[in-house]
Amino acid sequence: MSRTDTPMAHAVLTLETVVVASPEQVSSKLGEEVVILNLRNGVYYGLDPIGTRIWELIQEPRSVRQVCEVLLEEYDVTFEQCAEDVLALMRDLQAQGLIEARDAQGT
Repeated sequence: MSRTDTPMAHAVLTLETVVVASPEQVSSKLGEEVVILNLRNGVYYGLDPIGTRIWELIQEPRSVRQVCEVLLEEYDVTFEQCAEDVLALMRDLQAQGLIEARDAQGT
């Protein structure tokens, strides 16, 4: 298996995976929530206020662990629960093509 510079479309997500919003989407904040349009399939998605905060954090590449570290400072949650919830959201966003995932080396 060769390494390429392309994002891992269906990579197994871990705390060390670097994630970033896909360039093939547009999003808009509506109050405390965000609406995302997938430009590939024309489907809209909505995120609640906590999902919106996560979305804001991944506008620049960050590891899932870095996202959790920020959320731990802002919300009353355990690291384990935060990691579980963030990874679940990232899997959903990845499945819909709304984020790109890269391994810790950026490939």
